[in-house]
Amino acid sequence: MIKWFLVNLWFKIYLNLIGAVYIVKEQILRRPRSLPPYSSQSGKTILITGGGRGIGEQAVKKLVKLGARVIMGCRSPEVVKKKFDDTFKDHVVSGSWEVYHLDLMSLSSVKTFAQAIIALDCPIHVLINNAGIMFGDRKVTEDGFESQLATNYLGHFLLAHLMLPVLEKSGLADSPARIVNVSSCAHNCGSWMDFSDLQLSKVYSPEQAYGNSKAAQVMFTTHLSTMLQARQAPVLVFSLHPGVVYTDLYTNVTWVKIFTLVARLMMKTAKQGGDTLVHAALDPDLTTSNKLYLENCRPGRISSFASKVENQARLWGITCSLLGIEDFAKDS
Repeated sequence: MIKWFLVNLWFKIYLNLIGAVYIVKEQILRRPRSLPPYSSQSGKTILITGGGRGIGEQAVKKLVKLGARVIMGCRSPEVVKKKFDDTFKDHVVSGSWEVYHLDLMSLSSVKTFAQAIIALDCPIHVLINNAGIMFGDRKVTEDGFESQLATNYLGHFLLAHLMLPVLEKSGLADSPARIVNVSSCAHNCGSWMDFSDLQLSKVYSPEQAYGNSKAAQVMFTTHLSTMLQARQAPVLVFSLHPGVVYTDLYTNVTWVKIFTLVARLMMKTAKQGGDTLVHAALDPDLTTSNKLYLENCRPGRISSFASKVENQARLWGITCSLLGIEDFAKDS
């Protein structure tokens, strides 16, 4: 009990300190960037998980207005489709939106979703792994995985594995396809990741579980990018911190619930957070390896733990084993 209390206290304090630093950094020292006037994205198909709320919803709105065909994977597809139908019913837009069922806590759902998208027999130019959950009590999925790790990382890893052949066929040498993993500054909390207990079955901290899942996304991004570059595959991979954004993900954060007005003033809006997703998906200047991780539409720095090649490789191997898949980056 004492160990559980100390672990939870440490990660709550640490994560809130990280959040405070990034709020000052993003909202005061460096104002959020506005998106440039991107050209029409007509003919481009973008696949995104989530998209029915928060930064994902805002990103989808921008992408549709730019003329892209946006395909969303959500747990409540009818609700999300109606939301966008209502949003654009009085507007003339050149893009389109489709919604399919996807539950990232279920590997079978991820596989069914991927099969449905592949069956469309259309190019996929961008995959945005955006959907996520944050904090809450420890829950275990039907596949036996801790829910935050499953939703934020494992489900997206599997989806990238299944969609990579389509992305490679869709990408060109001068216009590569893209994978965008929505991570967080909270990935710094993943610096205490225990590879022997990724499910945090011994001592569970909601903040550590979230940090682990976000660190895993960053490490996944860097490792996959390195392997794809080695074989000159026409696919770029990015991860990003969208900002400390006021969305309903914070329903389990006590101080945000108590100080709602203060939180709204201090944190980014969902619209501002969505801009980083659009930037990572579309910006033509994002072509070099030194821009794999983005903050505020700018290159950012990842933690020393996540940047270690040996940690990336170890997590990659464990993940492939957990999901029962081959090392897809090598032989896709």
